[in-house]
Amino acid sequence: MDDDDYWNTSETKAKALSFDDDVLSPQEILAIGQKSYSGQIEESIFSNLNITSAKSAAVPLSSLVSSKVLELILLAQSGKCPSKETKQVLPSEETVAMTLKRLTLGRSCSLHIHRSLKSKTELLDGALAIGDGNAVLTVVLFLIQTLNKKLVYELLSSRPVALNHYISFLQNEGKITELTDLLTMLGRSPEGAMYQYQHTVKTQGNNIDALLRKLMNLMANHFDQPGVDQHQAKMLADYIKLLEWQKHVNKPELTYKSVLQWLAYNCANHWHEGAGNAMSPLTLCQRHQISPLQYDWVVLNVHAKSGKWDIVESLFTKKDWLGRTTVSSHIPIETLLARLSELQASKQILATYVNKVAGSDDRLRLAHMYKIHSVVIETLAKQKDRTALTNYKMTLSPQSEEYILAENTLRDSTIKWKN
Repeated sequence: MDDDDYWNTSETKAKALSFDDDVLSPQEILAIGQKSYSGQIEESIFSNLNITSAKSAAVPLSSLVSSKVLELILLAQSGKCPSKETKQVLPSEETVAMTLKRLTLGRSCSLHIHRSLKSKTELLDGALAIGDGNAVLTVVLFLIQTLNKKLVYELLSSRPVALNHYISFLQNEGKITELTDLLTMLGRSPEGAMYQYQHTVKTQGNNIDALLRKLMNLMANHFDQPGVDQHQAKMLADYIKLLEWQKHVNKPELTYKSVLQWLAYNCANHWHEGAGNAMSPLTLCQRHQISPLQYDWVVLNVHAKSGKWDIVESLFTKKDWLGRTTVSSHIPIETLLARLSELQASKQILATYVNKVAGSDDRLRLAHMYKIHSVVIETLAKQKDRTALTNYKMTLSPQSEEYILAENTLRDSTIKWKN
């Protein structure tokens, strides 16, 4: 017998079958039925008998196949699933392990064979130990279906990874009521209120009146309650106030925009309107408590991008009572210089701000960084460092304005050079 004939024999097929995991196919079941059993003649009963003699022999079917195999054959012919009828229930530990294996391999399986709390808890802990997020979520949803919610929440409270998976699932599915109930039962009601707020804003639609009603109800039912973070409550109150103002101003293109987006719009289109006017930038700042730093940053970007450098200079430089120019900005000087450079401010404007840096070393460093040659030359002259100024002059283009300034400074006889 060659190799192919050997592996195609029914006896060999039967020996090769594994009952550890996979469900038997009808063909495999029939193959088992063709195998010889103890007390059975090795040759086929039809080998030496014709049909008539076979009928008259009236051989009992039970003598040809075992009752177990016969049951399998009948099930296969009926079209029913043998696995549901015949698969032997494994011990608890093996069943949990097998279920987890099927879950992680993406195979179909029924979790409902796990009836006890112990078995269900082992499923959850096993999925967490494996680290398969899909398996963890599948088990959690099974627990929600089959256990009291309070008991499930207690299990999740001591298993933060599983809890986070379930929270993310409820968020993504938009099941905010269930999410709020969960967090409230876990003593995290302020967090649940924030999820409700985010969901309400995210699904607001185009009806500003409906959104205002929902937010006011949310404020009364959740954010006005004891224990809620006051910063979060203020944030919601400010947003309600902004929506009311937007409704009053009636600018559809800016509905649902942030207060800083409104400030940018007002700076660009209503800059010269005085305080008290509804669209004045100053009125908006006062009404919605925009900080001076936020105000300076928005004004800088709006007017610099539109090339209105006169407004930028008037905003950030002031004259003192002696007529000296001083820098006046709530933006840190180095941040201000970096942004001015990104917005392509002129060297003159940059020099004005660099010159106002207090420390000579910092002033020199920033002047080098932004290539403000006049400030470098002036600072080195104040430090009386002839060598450094001579070396710096050599880096400048010959006969350029900066080169001539450096050369004239080196010839200044009033400076008492230290080297």
